[in-house]
Order: sequence, then structure tokens, then C-alpha cells
Amino acid sequence: MTKITLKEIAEMAGVSVMTVSNVIRGKNSRVSVETKAKIQALVKKYNYVPNQNASNLRSGKSRLIGVLFYNKSQTIDFTDPFISSVLTGIERMAKEKGYFTMVHTVQSAKGIEQLQRNWAFAGFIVVGASNRDFFKIDDAILTPVSYIDTYFEKKKKLDGKLRNFIGTNEEKISESIANYLSKMGHKKVLFFSFDFNQEEPSVIEKRYCAFRKFFKGEILFLTTKSADYQEILKSVSEYLMEQPFTAIYSTADILAAKLNQIFKDISIVGVDNAEFDEFISPKLTTVAIDQVEKGKMAMSNLIDSIENEISEDYISDSLLLVRDSVKKTLTICQSFFCGTKALTTVI
Repeated sequence: MTKITLKEIAEMAGVSVMTVSNVIRGKNSRVSVETKAKIQALVKKYNYVPNQNASNLRSGKSRLIGVLFYNKSQTIDFTDPFISSVLTGIERMAKEKGYFTMVHTVQSAKGIEQLQRNWAFAGFIVVGASNRDFFKIDDAILTPVSYIDTYFEKKKKLDGKLRNFIGTNEEKISESIANYLSKMGHKKVLFFSFDFNQEEPSVIEKRYCAFRKFFKGEILFLTTKSADYQEILKSVSEYLMEQPFTAIYSTADILAAKLNQIFKDISIVGVDNAEFDEFISPKLTTVAIDQVEKGKMAMSNLIDSIENEISEDYISDSLLLVRDSVKKTLTICQSFFCGTKALTTVI
């Protein structure tokens, strides 16, 4: 007979996986007597035996942290400044505290369940989980967890599992860019980002909504499914010959740098403050986010959850760094017999 899983017991008991795990591990002070009895009866009926992962967690032996990047593709782009910076912070804190990490992509809750069957994890750091899959992923995780740049609709109350949410004030990023581009005279701006769903909360959705809120000019909108140069070129193909905008707000420097190669006479501002920003021409104006610090705080707060059973959220600050990639526009009026025509030039 196929071995029964925690998830199956939870479904039969009508509770979360975490509740079942807590009862089995003896951490059931918040669980009602009736629920506890129901779970214990199911465990006995189906002869459920915790796997080695659960045993190690109970004895405190595991010092392995799973770092999960939510990604519909099965590869991680380590050249992406965001990913490399976050991992740098995670690894630094893990080494300092005597923990080890396993980096993995995840597309669904099933992938997490498989990992937990094969490895003993003390905790998880999940990066960029989508709103659509958040609750499934969260239910699948049996340990304390830190979420980085993860936003979701609060459709139901979260259980008592220890969670740390690590993010950035996304609205402030777009506000600073909107104000700066307006100050530089730009009235038509292309908002360019990776693909995202405008109806679901996410990092890009928050930046886009905030930009629409604070920028008073005209906003055009394009996205790309990847940072591959050819994909970006395909995304902007309709504007290669003529650009009805004078500036581009790119939500990631890895995109901004490639747009800079395509549109030589268009002002561009990015987000991240990647190391290469000062080595491209013109030097890229960007909003700096300390992604390394976010990685460190995700790991530090997770270790506090594991060792001290406490949780704490962290919101990173940001700073606009003005370099050379945004030019000031000047409106010049020319009179003709039939009236006046306004021309916008870049200086």
C-alpha cells in the first residue's frame, strides 16, 4: 500500500499540513482537543511514520536551508543582478551562523513536497512566490520560512507557522522615478518590465500601479518574457523606427542595459544599481536597492525563527542614483503661418 502523506492526513482531518505536523511533533498547545484526537486517530489508523526529515527537525540536527526561486522555467539566471545579490546576502549570513543552503527552482507545491521527502530542512527562503500559488506553497512548507518579494491577496487567515516577509517599498521606487522624469521634462514614458499579471499583487504590479499614480504624463506599456536580447528586441519591435516616448522606466537594470543598446537617443532609468551600471555608456541612472542586505535579513530572521521561535518582517529602503542616462527635454515653439507647433528636443 502507498505510504500516506502529511498532506493526505491534513485533508482527511480538515486542517492545515502545519497543524498535523505540530500535533505529531508535540507542539499542539494551540490545537483543540477534538482536532488533536482526530489527527492522532488518523495517524494510528494509517500507521503514519514521520520521515527522516521530520525526525531531524525534531532533534534539531538539521542545519540545511532550502532557497527556492519561484520560476516557471527550471533554470536560475545567476547573471541577473537581483538573484546574485540576494544569494550573496543569504550565503554570507548562512556561513556566519553555521548553516548550509540548497538552491532550487520551484514551480508548484508538489516540488516542495518532493524536496522535503528527500532532504531534512531546518527552514526555507522563498523568492518571488506568485499570488496564485502562494497558499499552496505556504501549506506545503513544514518549517519556518522567509519570503522575499512575495505579495499575495489575503483570502484566508494564515496559520501559526513562523513567517518572515522581506521586501522593499515598491511605491517609493516608482514615486522617485516619476518625480525625477517629470523634473527632467519628460511627458511620455514607456514602462518596460518582465511579464506580469496586472490583476495580481507582485513587485512589478506594485511598481506599475504606483507609477501610474505619481506620473502625470502619458504612459506606454510593454513587457518581455525574459532578459534575452532577442526577446527584448522582439518586444519593442513596433518602436524601433519611431519612438512616441522620450524616456523608458525599466523595472530591472538587466533590462535597462539592453534597452540602452537598442534606443541610443532615449533616456532610460532602471532599478537595482547593478555593478555594471557605471561601466556602460551612458552610465545608468537607477534606483538602488540593497538586495544583499535583503538576503542577509531573510536568512538572519529565518534563523531566529528556527532557534528562538520568533518572526520579524523587514522592508528595505531605496535611493535614486542620478548618472548620465536621463537627459533633460526642452520644449521649443516654432511659429508657422497656420499656427504654432511645439517640438520636444533632448539636451
